[in-house]
Amino acid sequence: MDIESTDVIRLIAQFLKEQKLHTSLEVLQKEAGVSLCTVDDVEAFRADILKGRWDAVLASVEQAHVPQDKRIDLYEQIVIELAELRDFGPARALLRQTEPMEIVRTRQPERYLSLERLLSRTSFDPVHAYGGTKESRRRAIAEGLVGEVRSAPPSRLLTLLGQSVAWQQQQGLIPEGAPHDLFFGKAQAAAPTEDK
Repeated sequence: MDIESTDVIRLIAQFLKEQKLHTSLEVLQKEAGVSLCTVDDVEAFRADILKGRWDAVLASVEQAHVPQDKRIDLYEQIVIELAELRDFGPARALLRQTEPMEIVRTRQPERYLSLERLLSRTSFDPVHAYGGTKESRRRAIAEGLVGEVRSAPPSRLLTLLGQSVAWQQQQGLIPEGAPHDLFFGKAQAAAPTEDK
């Protein structure tokens, strides 16, 4: 059986994510060109989108590295919802200071200007702003994002390492209960005792 290097990178990436080593995770994904593309729970992720829990959704999307077009739709939705709440400061910050919206500004200037105009209006028309209902837009965004992510069982690297050690013990390669140096792949030397 061949083990793909991308699978090993994903195992390490999951471990880094679970250990909250976010900078190391980002560097690994960037250098290897391999994204984790997972969320802890796909159904919870979908529910967060449908309920508009945008802080949780944004955190998941950033770590999952979803495609740019899906991120743009998400950020646009959040800007529109903030405009509906008349929460213009955060809406403008999201519109003017995030990578997805910068891409919209340069590649789709009319779409960007439409959002700028929305933030300067004194009244909010949900049918015009959402092109339907807020809920239908959330459902469409949820379907698009959920299609880009998967959920993996937690602690896969540690589980596989534990299974490997257990198999080696079953084969008699490692004595049962003996301290084992996982990194060097051999039994640990007993610590010297001091005679008194």
